[in-house]
Amino acid sequence: MPEKDRPLKKPPADTQAPAKRALKQASFRIPDTRELNRGPDPLSESRFDAHGTTMPPPPGGAPEQTPGLPPAPETLLLGFERASDEKTKDDIPPENVELGPGTLLRHFMSLGSSGSGKTVLCKAVVEECVLQGIPAICIDPQGDLCSLALPTDEPETLRQKGVDPAYAELYREKADVVIFTPASRRGVPVSADPLNIDLSGLAPDEIVRSISSAATMIVSLLGYKLDSDDGEGLVAVFDAALTDLKRRTVFPRNLEEFAGYLSSLDEKALKPYTKYLDAGKIAGACKKLARLDVGARRVLFHEGIPLSIDLLLGKGERGGEVPGKTRVSVVYLNTLSSQEEKEFFVAALAERLYDWMLKNPSAEPQALFYVDEVAPFIPPVRKPACKDSLAILFKQARKYGVGCLMATQNPGDVDYKAMAQFGTWGLGRLTTRQDQKKIQPTVKSLDPGHVDEIMEELPTLKPGQFAFLCPDEFNETRRMKTRWLYTQHKTLDENRIEQLADERWRERFGAIEETVRGEQKALADSSASTTVVTGPAAADSDIDETGAESAYEDEASEEDESAEISIEEAGEDEAPGMSEEEARAKREAELADYIKRLSGKPSMSAREFADRVGVGEGKARNLLRELVREGHAKVFQEGRASVYYAKDTGLRPDLGLTKPVTAALCTITKDQAVRIGETLRKTKTLGMIGTDEVVESLKLEYRLLLRLDFQEKVTRMIFLRLFGPSHDEKLGSVYLHPKTLRVLTFTPGDGMRFADKPDDHASDIRDLDGVATFEPRQPADLNFDENEFKGRAADETVKSSFKQRFKASPKRIEPVFVPVWRIFMREQGGANLRIVSIDGLAGKEVEW
Repeated sequence: MPEKDRPLKKPPADTQAPAKRALKQASFRIPDTRELNRGPDPLSESRFDAHGTTMPPPPGGAPEQTPGLPPAPETLLLGFERASDEKTKDDIPPENVELGPGTLLRHFMSLGSSGSGKTVLCKAVVEECVLQGIPAICIDPQGDLCSLALPTDEPETLRQKGVDPAYAELYREKADVVIFTPASRRGVPVSADPLNIDLSGLAPDEIVRSISSAATMIVSLLGYKLDSDDGEGLVAVFDAALTDLKRRTVFPRNLEEFAGYLSSLDEKALKPYTKYLDAGKIAGACKKLARLDVGARRVLFHEGIPLSIDLLLGKGERGGEVPGKTRVSVVYLNTLSSQEEKEFFVAALAERLYDWMLKNPSAEPQALFYVDEVAPFIPPVRKPACKDSLAILFKQARKYGVGCLMATQNPGDVDYKAMAQFGTWGLGRLTTRQDQKKIQPTVKSLDPGHVDEIMEELPTLKPGQFAFLCPDEFNETRRMKTRWLYTQHKTLDENRIEQLADERWRERFGAIEETVRGEQKALADSSASTTVVTGPAAADSDIDETGAESAYEDEASEEDESAEISIEEAGEDEAPGMSEEEARAKREAELADYIKRLSGKPSMSAREFADRVGVGEGKARNLLRELVREGHAKVFQEGRASVYYAKDTGLRPDLGLTKPVTAALCTITKDQAVRIGETLRKTKTLGMIGTDEVVESLKLEYRLLLRLDFQEKVTRMIFLRLFGPSHDEKLGSVYLHPKTLRVLTFTPGDGMRFADKPDDHASDIRDLDGVATFEPRQPADLNFDENEFKGRAADETVKSSFKQRFKASPKRIEPVFVPVWRIFMREQGGANLRIVSIDGLAGKEVEW
């Protein structure tokens, strides 16, 4: 995160502690800091309207704020600091646990077993967003979030729990909570046709990605496993067909049009697609597709208002905007009949949100996206239709002002790459060893000094108690008790949702549906005479190419066939009379020349490559895609543009590594590492007690260190000062952990260790200087943790931390890599694996 965008950390001490001490009362209650700042509470209990949420505005415009209500707070109040004995000493109220709104852009993960209070914590976040004027989209698989529409009817309970009822009233005044029900009219009906997408205004590479995602969603709805051969082949077929239609400016508006196009293809027209899947299987899938838009499932695509982000965020007339209020859209998934339908709808929503934020970028928080019980939608192994859509949203949303909030009771069932995108963690009660092991690396990276203490506490936490980790706000983990909600915490069934819809939303959104459907019908009637599209465009078509290689994966793996772009070959037609072998040799020579030209710079856009090769930009883009498909190049996203680089350069411009990096030479051989592992494996005592382990495998990795050069003045001994200068000027370097910024020390006897301040003078620290042999290496040749590299501390943060510990002037900072052997020990006769890490310099155990 750029330093100018990083939220400021809060001071560890509560600056209002004196004021709190002055408020001792004979009958103690926890006063809210907001309440203390605001003065006497003018809100009487008799004025507290528990049933007045989401009321329509009075005639004549926006509602006026009720006199006496507090202004919107500057922070998000989530709870209170817990004392170790759960009692408040000397009647001093505990500190509030608050976040700045900008922290939401680093994403928020709430974990805890059933009943731990993780959903309550997330609902508190949503409530606070409403007070900030930040709209929220909430995916509700069970009905727990629907009660955000019901304010509490117990203001006195709020007082007793330390929450000012005036803020519950402010929430009631500002919140426009609407429950949307896909494929059902119980709430506000909403539909999602996967092809009812707006590609205008998107960059070429984003158009390609949107088309690929639409093809993936359709295949998933047909019941194919996306990671099977047939599933991947069919995704490629639909992707190619939709790309072809986009080129010809006749992209289908809905599934019905696409199914009609495919059913019209004869054997000759279908042949270009048979390189992805057998013709018979394509024909069978096309029949399934035609049946998809008929019968009960048809309501999923046509019932209610077409899904749009403006609708869910309450923006404009088509969004049912209520002036002066903030939309909270709860999407209730239980009206869908199967898990695959739920996954499809989440994918459709995530795709539309991604496209919307690209067109509406913001540096400030402008929306919150919340998925409760997210595990089934982004699992570690299985590939549901929504997995890729959520993954790219988590990666990119923060840059466009969209914060993501997720909750799950099984962290082990969530893809670890997705979890790595989250910067704030609320850890509730976790009782299983598997879940604890899953989150332990996160705890270790965020608060390495208290890992054992935090992990030991997690199984003992009570409902509503959390270990709260947020490096952007706090220097260490906070022990938090979630605040009381402004709303009721209930699970609403479909009958209660229908009752609320009749009371509050039916008329407002019924008019919107009628308008939108009328416009769609008029558009369909006006285009009824459009030329029928009957087959793929010819290979020599002069239609402009608008696609680009998909660039949303950090690594565009050459083995990931489902991620390929479906295009015609970029090469020229074969010369007449040329044999197949001669044509292949000619093409390989051409590709070698293109690779050489691409290698001329660390990376290139399609336009730069076109200028270098001397062809048009459309053909250049095709050539680059071919290089990616053949495994000679990779692609990544830089802003909104796709950027390509040759793999044979060994560079990683996608990580900013455009020149060789410095790495320490590994002096511990594999055989030596095996022998060291043998000494570290567990064995049974007397052959009976404990377990026996065997060294199963080894893996050499390179871990990142930040080498900081410095200049230091060291006071000389008194005797020496009599005959010369009072100080020695010393130049040196220290090696710092990339995340914790602890200082590395190294001796052959102890190996690598980290400490906050090993010596008074930085120049006295014994580390790798003069011990390790460093050499330049190509970054692509090193097996290193890319997430660790991306998440390294900013240079200014490193320098500031160094100056706080040493009286020295920091200079240049350089990333360096050191070798570490990871030794995998398997328990004999069991499935358990244990990993032991030793450094590659001295062969000593090391904890990173």
